[in-house]
Amino acid sequence: MNSPRILVVSAGLPSKRNGVVKALRDQYCADFLPGMAHPEKFLDKFWRKFGVSNIIGRHARNIKDLNHSIIERAGSFDILFIIKGNFVTAATLQELQSLINPPKIVGWSPDDIYLSHNNSAILYSAAPFYDIFFTAKSLNIKNSELTSMGFVNSQFIHQGFDRDYHYPIPDDKSRFFGLATFVGSAEQDRFEKLNYLAKHGLEIHVYGNGWTSAMSARADKRLVINNYPLLGHDYIDALTNSAISFCFLRKLNRDTHTSRTFEIPACGGFMIAERSDEHLKYFSEDKEAVYFDDAAELLTKVKYYLSHPKERKTIAMAGRHRCLNSDYSYHRLTKKMIDFSLLSLNR
Repeated sequence: MNSPRILVVSAGLPSKRNGVVKALRDQYCADFLPGMAHPEKFLDKFWRKFGVSNIIGRHARNIKDLNHSIIERAGSFDILFIIKGNFVTAATLQELQSLINPPKIVGWSPDDIYLSHNNSAILYSAAPFYDIFFTAKSLNIKNSELTSMGFVNSQFIHQGFDRDYHYPIPDDKSRFFGLATFVGSAEQDRFEKLNYLAKHGLEIHVYGNGWTSAMSARADKRLVINNYPLLGHDYIDALTNSAISFCFLRKLNRDTHTSRTFEIPACGGFMIAERSDEHLKYFSEDKEAVYFDDAAELLTKVKYYLSHPKERKTIAMAGRHRCLNSDYSYHRLTKKMIDFSLLSLNR
Protein backbone atom coordinates (compact mmCIF):
# COMPACT_ATOMS: atom_id res chain seq x y z
CA MET A 1 0.00 0.00 0.00
CA ASN A 2 1.29 3.43 -0.92
CA SER A 3 1.89 5.96 1.83
CA PRO A 4 -1.25 8.06 2.37
CA ARG A 5 -1.21 11.67 1.23
CA ILE A 6 -1.84 13.78 4.32
CA LEU A 7 -2.80 17.41 4.80
CA VAL A 8 -2.21 18.41 8.43
CA VAL A 9 -3.87 21.49 9.91
CA SER A 10 -2.33 22.94 13.07
CA ALA A 11 -3.94 25.15 15.69
CA GLY A 12 -1.27 27.83 15.85
CA LEU A 13 1.11 30.08 13.96
CA PRO A 14 3.36 28.68 11.20
CA SER A 15 6.40 29.06 13.46
CA LYS A 16 4.92 27.22 16.44
CA ARG A 17 6.77 23.99 17.22
CA ASN A 18 4.51 20.93 17.22
CA GLY A 19 5.82 17.40 17.56
CA VAL A 20 2.82 15.83 15.82
CA VAL A 21 3.12 18.13 12.80
CA LYS A 22 6.83 17.42 12.55
CA ALA A 23 6.34 13.65 12.80
CA LEU A 24 3.65 13.66 10.11
CA ARG A 25 5.86 15.70 7.81
CA ASP A 26 8.91 13.50 8.48
CA GLN A 27 7.15 10.16 7.98
CA TYR A 28 4.51 10.96 5.36
CA CYS A 29 5.79 14.17 3.73
CA ALA A 30 2.51 15.69 4.88
CA ASP A 31 1.49 19.07 3.55
CA PHE A 32 0.90 21.66 6.23
CA LEU A 33 -1.54 24.49 6.84
CA PRO A 34 -1.22 26.67 9.96
CA GLY A 35 -4.46 27.41 11.77
CA MET A 36 -3.30 30.98 12.28
CA ALA A 37 -1.64 32.21 9.10
CA HIS A 38 -2.07 35.79 10.34
CA PRO A 39 -0.91 36.75 13.87
CA GLU A 40 -3.82 38.03 15.92
CA LYS A 41 -3.81 41.55 17.34
CA PHE A 42 -4.89 43.01 20.66
CA LEU A 43 -8.26 43.97 19.18
CA ASP A 44 -8.97 40.31 18.49
CA LYS A 45 -9.05 39.68 22.26
CA PHE A 46 -11.74 42.35 22.45
CA TRP A 47 -13.81 40.66 19.72
CA ARG A 48 -13.39 37.30 21.44
CA LYS A 49 -14.64 38.73 24.73
CA PHE A 50 -17.88 39.76 23.03
CA GLY A 51 -18.25 36.49 21.13
CA VAL A 52 -17.84 37.91 17.63
CA SER A 53 -14.24 36.91 16.84
CA ASN A 54 -15.45 34.29 14.33
CA ILE A 55 -16.89 37.03 12.11
CA ILE A 56 -14.70 40.08 12.84
CA GLY A 57 -10.94 40.62 12.91
CA ARG A 58 -7.83 38.54 12.28
CA HIS A 59 -9.30 35.44 13.92
CA ALA A 60 -12.21 35.46 11.47
CA ARG A 61 -9.78 35.99 8.60
CA ASN A 62 -7.69 33.01 9.75
CA ILE A 63 -10.77 30.78 9.81
CA LYS A 64 -11.93 31.92 6.37
CA ASP A 65 -8.49 31.56 4.75
CA LEU A 66 -7.81 28.18 6.34
CA ASN A 67 -11.08 26.63 5.21
CA HIS A 68 -10.68 28.10 1.73
CA SER A 69 -7.20 26.55 1.49
CA ILE A 70 -8.47 23.13 2.59
CA ILE A 71 -11.21 23.12 -0.05
CA GLU A 72 -8.77 24.42 -2.65
CA ARG A 73 -6.59 21.36 -2.03
CA ALA A 74 -9.48 18.88 -2.00
CA GLY A 75 -8.62 15.78 -3.99
CA SER A 76 -4.89 16.09 -3.31
CA PHE A 77 -4.92 14.27 0.04
CA ASP A 78 -6.22 10.98 1.46
CA ILE A 79 -6.30 12.12 5.09
CA LEU A 80 -7.12 15.50 6.56
CA PHE A 81 -5.41 15.48 9.96
CA ILE A 82 -6.78 18.29 12.15
CA ILE A 83 -5.12 19.36 15.40
CA LYS A 84 -7.64 20.62 18.01
CA GLY A 85 -10.23 21.52 15.36
CA ASN A 86 -11.48 24.90 16.52
CA PHE A 87 -10.91 26.49 13.10
CA VAL A 88 -12.21 23.86 10.62
CA THR A 89 -15.91 24.28 9.89
CA ALA A 90 -18.67 21.73 9.41
CA ALA A 91 -19.32 23.15 5.92
CA THR A 92 -15.74 22.37 4.91
CA LEU A 93 -15.90 18.79 6.19
CA GLN A 94 -19.27 18.23 4.55
CA GLU A 95 -17.90 19.45 1.23
CA LEU A 96 -14.96 17.07 1.52
CA GLN A 97 -17.25 14.16 2.30
CA SER A 98 -19.31 14.90 -0.81
CA LEU A 99 -16.33 14.14 -3.07
CA ILE A 100 -16.30 10.93 -5.13
CA ASN A 101 -13.23 9.76 -3.18
CA PRO A 102 -13.52 11.63 0.12
CA PRO A 103 -10.50 11.87 2.41
CA LYS A 104 -10.53 10.40 5.90
CA ILE A 105 -11.08 13.16 8.44
CA VAL A 106 -8.94 12.56 11.52
CA GLY A 107 -8.65 14.83 14.56
CA TRP A 108 -6.26 14.96 17.51
CA SER A 109 -6.08 17.16 20.59
CA PRO A 110 -3.66 17.23 23.52
CA ASP A 111 -6.17 19.40 25.40
CA ASP A 112 -9.39 18.49 27.15
CA ILE A 113 -11.75 19.59 24.38
CA TYR A 114 -14.81 18.68 26.43
CA LEU A 115 -14.14 21.73 28.59
CA SER A 116 -15.57 25.00 27.28
CA HIS A 117 -12.30 26.94 27.37
CA ASN A 118 -10.75 24.41 24.95
CA ASN A 119 -13.60 24.02 22.43
CA SER A 120 -15.74 26.23 20.23
CA ALA A 121 -19.05 26.40 18.41
CA ILE A 122 -17.13 25.54 15.24
CA LEU A 123 -15.79 22.31 16.75
CA TYR A 124 -19.19 21.29 18.11
CA SER A 125 -20.90 21.75 14.76
CA ALA A 126 -18.12 19.90 12.92
CA ALA A 127 -17.84 16.97 15.38
CA PRO A 128 -20.27 14.59 13.59
CA PHE A 129 -18.25 14.85 10.38
CA TYR A 130 -14.98 13.51 11.80
CA ASP A 131 -14.29 9.89 10.95
CA ILE A 132 -12.20 9.53 14.09
CA PHE A 133 -10.92 11.84 16.84
CA PHE A 134 -7.96 11.06 19.10
CA THR A 135 -7.72 12.68 22.53
CA ALA A 136 -4.90 12.76 25.08
CA LYS A 137 -7.44 12.96 27.91
CA SER A 138 -8.61 9.53 29.01
CA LEU A 139 -11.61 10.99 30.85
CA ASN A 140 -13.01 12.06 27.47
CA ILE A 141 -13.30 8.37 26.58
CA LYS A 142 -14.08 6.92 30.00
CA ASN A 143 -17.02 9.31 30.50
CA SER A 144 -18.18 9.21 26.84
CA GLU A 145 -17.68 12.96 26.68
CA LEU A 146 -16.62 13.11 23.04
CA THR A 147 -19.62 10.98 22.11
CA SER A 148 -21.87 13.52 23.81
CA MET A 149 -20.21 16.25 21.70
CA GLY A 150 -21.16 14.41 18.54
CA PHE A 151 -17.99 12.52 17.62
CA VAL A 152 -18.93 9.12 16.20
CA ASN A 153 -15.55 7.47 16.83
CA SER A 154 -13.12 8.62 19.51
CA GLN A 155 -9.94 7.04 20.86
CA PHE A 156 -7.39 7.76 23.59
CA ILE A 157 -3.72 8.17 22.79
CA HIS A 158 -1.20 9.66 25.22
CA GLN A 159 1.12 12.58 24.55
CA GLY A 160 4.78 12.12 23.76
CA PHE A 161 8.10 13.76 22.97
CA ASP A 162 9.89 14.96 19.86
CA ARG A 163 12.83 12.61 19.36
CA ASP A 164 14.77 15.23 17.35
CA TYR A 165 14.25 17.98 19.91
CA HIS A 166 13.89 16.44 23.37
CA TYR A 167 17.25 14.86 24.13
CA PRO A 168 19.94 15.44 26.79
CA ILE A 169 22.38 18.34 26.49
CA PRO A 170 24.36 17.93 29.75
CA ASP A 171 26.34 20.98 30.80
CA ASP A 172 27.74 21.46 34.30
CA LYS A 173 28.16 25.15 33.46
CA SER A 174 24.45 25.56 32.71
CA ARG A 175 22.63 28.32 34.59
CA PHE A 176 20.11 25.65 35.62
CA PHE A 177 22.69 23.17 36.91
CA GLY A 178 21.76 21.85 40.33
CA LEU A 179 18.51 23.82 40.62
CA ALA A 180 15.04 22.56 41.49
CA THR A 181 12.89 23.96 38.68
CA PHE A 182 9.37 24.04 37.37
CA VAL A 183 8.82 25.10 33.77
CA GLY A 184 5.15 25.75 33.05
CA SER A 185 2.15 28.00 33.39
CA ALA A 186 0.80 29.21 36.70
CA GLU A 187 -1.98 27.50 38.61
CA GLN A 188 -2.92 28.08 42.23
CA ASP A 189 -2.28 24.51 43.33
CA ARG A 190 1.19 24.60 41.77
CA PHE A 191 1.99 27.86 43.51
CA GLU A 192 0.87 26.55 46.89
CA LYS A 193 2.99 23.39 46.67
CA LEU A 194 6.09 25.19 45.42
CA ASN A 195 5.72 27.94 48.00
CA TYR A 196 5.38 25.26 50.69
CA LEU A 197 8.76 23.88 49.62
CA ALA A 198 10.29 27.35 49.72
CA LYS A 199 8.88 28.05 53.20
CA HIS A 200 10.60 24.87 54.35
CA GLY A 201 13.99 26.08 53.23
CA LEU A 202 14.26 24.93 49.61
CA GLU A 203 15.19 27.26 46.77
CA ILE A 204 12.80 26.75 43.86
CA HIS A 205 12.98 28.38 40.41
CA VAL A 206 9.85 28.82 38.27
CA TYR A 207 9.64 29.77 34.59
CA GLY A 208 6.39 30.30 32.71
CA ASN A 209 3.39 32.48 31.96
CA GLY A 210 0.58 33.57 34.22
CA TRP A 211 2.46 33.85 37.53
CA THR A 212 0.62 36.85 38.92
CA SER A 213 1.84 39.78 40.97
CA ALA A 214 -0.37 38.48 43.78
CA MET A 215 1.55 35.19 43.74
CA SER A 216 4.87 37.03 43.71
CA ALA A 217 3.74 39.15 46.67
CA ARG A 218 2.83 36.04 48.67
CA ALA A 219 5.85 33.99 47.62
CA ASP A 220 8.59 33.10 50.06
CA LYS A 221 11.89 34.71 49.11
CA ARG A 222 13.27 31.28 48.18
CA LEU A 223 10.58 30.82 45.51
CA VAL A 224 12.12 32.60 42.52
CA ILE A 225 9.37 33.36 40.00
CA ASN A 226 10.45 34.19 36.45
CA ASN A 227 7.25 35.21 34.70
CA TYR A 228 8.33 34.18 31.21
CA PRO A 229 8.52 30.84 29.39
CA LEU A 230 11.66 28.95 28.47
CA LEU A 231 11.84 28.25 24.76
CA GLY A 232 14.13 26.40 22.38
CA HIS A 233 17.56 25.54 23.78
CA ASP A 234 16.75 27.11 27.17
CA TYR A 235 13.84 24.70 27.66
CA ILE A 236 15.94 21.61 26.92
CA ASP A 237 18.80 23.04 28.99
CA ALA A 238 16.53 23.40 32.02
CA LEU A 239 15.03 19.92 31.74
CA THR A 240 18.43 18.29 31.26
CA ASN A 241 20.55 20.12 33.80
CA SER A 242 18.22 20.91 36.69
CA ALA A 243 18.76 18.67 39.69
CA ILE A 244 14.98 18.25 39.89
CA SER A 245 12.26 19.01 37.36
CA PHE A 246 8.69 19.14 38.68
CA CYS A 247 5.79 17.78 36.65
CA PHE A 248 2.41 19.01 37.85
CA LEU A 249 -0.98 17.90 36.56
CA ARG A 250 -3.04 20.88 35.45
CA LYS A 251 -6.32 20.83 37.37
CA LEU A 252 -7.97 23.18 34.89
CA ASN A 253 -7.51 20.56 32.16
CA ARG A 254 -8.16 17.49 34.35
CA ASP A 255 -4.69 16.16 33.49
CA THR A 256 -3.70 12.60 34.29
CA HIS A 257 -0.46 13.08 32.36
CA THR A 258 1.03 15.98 30.40
CA SER A 259 3.55 16.60 27.62
CA ARG A 260 6.23 17.12 30.31
CA THR A 261 5.54 13.59 31.54
CA PHE A 262 7.59 12.46 28.54
CA GLU A 263 9.68 15.53 27.73
CA ILE A 264 11.50 15.65 31.08
CA PRO A 265 12.71 12.02 31.02
CA ALA A 266 13.44 12.25 27.27
CA CYS A 267 15.84 15.10 28.04
CA GLY A 268 17.55 12.98 30.68
CA GLY A 269 16.01 15.01 33.47
CA PHE A 270 15.15 13.78 36.94
CA MET A 271 11.35 14.03 37.22
CA ILE A 272 9.21 14.35 40.33
CA ALA A 273 5.59 14.20 39.22
CA GLU A 274 2.14 14.04 40.74
CA ARG A 275 1.13 10.43 41.22
CA SER A 276 -1.55 9.15 38.82
CA ASP A 277 -2.48 5.80 37.33
CA GLU A 278 -1.19 6.93 33.95
CA HIS A 279 2.11 8.18 35.33
CA LEU A 280 2.61 4.86 37.09
CA LYS A 281 1.89 3.04 33.85
CA TYR A 282 4.39 5.03 31.78
CA PHE A 283 7.30 5.18 34.29
CA SER A 284 8.04 2.81 37.19
CA GLU A 285 7.91 4.55 40.56
CA ASP A 286 11.28 5.23 42.21
CA LYS A 287 13.04 3.53 39.30
CA GLU A 288 12.27 5.71 36.28
CA ALA A 289 10.53 8.66 37.96
CA VAL A 290 9.50 9.78 41.45
CA TYR A 291 5.93 10.60 42.45
CA PHE A 292 4.04 12.44 45.19
CA ASP A 293 0.45 12.90 46.37
CA ASP A 294 0.67 16.01 48.53
CA ALA A 295 2.99 18.83 49.56
CA ALA A 296 4.35 16.97 52.60
CA GLU A 297 5.38 13.94 50.54
CA LEU A 298 6.83 16.25 47.90
CA LEU A 299 8.95 18.04 50.50
CA THR A 300 10.31 14.77 51.87
CA LYS A 301 11.27 13.48 48.45
CA VAL A 302 12.81 16.72 47.20
CA LYS A 303 15.00 16.95 50.30
CA TYR A 304 16.04 13.33 49.94
CA TYR A 305 16.92 13.41 46.26
CA LEU A 306 18.73 16.75 46.43
CA SER A 307 21.13 15.07 48.84
CA HIS A 308 21.45 11.84 46.80
CA PRO A 309 22.77 12.85 43.35
CA LYS A 310 23.81 9.32 42.35
CA GLU A 311 20.27 8.03 42.85
CA ARG A 312 18.93 11.00 40.88
CA LYS A 313 21.23 10.20 37.99
CA THR A 314 20.30 6.51 38.01
CA ILE A 315 16.57 7.27 37.93
CA ALA A 316 16.98 9.97 35.27
CA MET A 317 18.95 7.60 33.03
CA ALA A 318 16.35 4.87 33.51
CA GLY A 319 13.57 7.31 32.61
CA ARG A 320 15.39 8.29 29.43
CA HIS A 321 15.84 4.62 28.50
CA ARG A 322 12.14 3.95 29.14
CA CYS A 323 11.20 6.79 26.77
CA LEU A 324 13.33 5.23 24.05
CA ASN A 325 12.57 1.56 24.73
CA SER A 326 8.81 2.10 24.94
CA ASP A 327 9.12 4.67 22.12
CA TYR A 328 6.92 7.42 23.52
CA SER A 329 7.95 9.60 20.56
CA TYR A 330 5.45 11.50 18.45
CA HIS A 331 6.85 9.66 15.44
CA ARG A 332 5.52 6.38 16.82
CA LEU A 333 2.29 7.93 18.08
CA THR A 334 1.44 9.58 14.76
CA LYS A 335 2.14 6.34 12.89
CA LYS A 336 -0.11 4.55 15.34
CA MET A 337 -2.91 7.08 14.72
CA ILE A 338 -2.58 6.91 10.95
CA ASP A 339 -2.36 3.09 10.87
CA PHE A 340 -5.33 2.75 13.22
CA SER A 341 -7.39 5.22 11.19
CA LEU A 342 -6.72 3.48 7.89
CA LEU A 343 -7.37 0.04 9.33
CA SER A 344 -10.58 0.87 11.21
CA LEU A 345 -12.06 3.16 8.56
CA ASN A 346 -11.38 0.84 5.62
CA ARG A 347 -13.14 -2.19 7.10
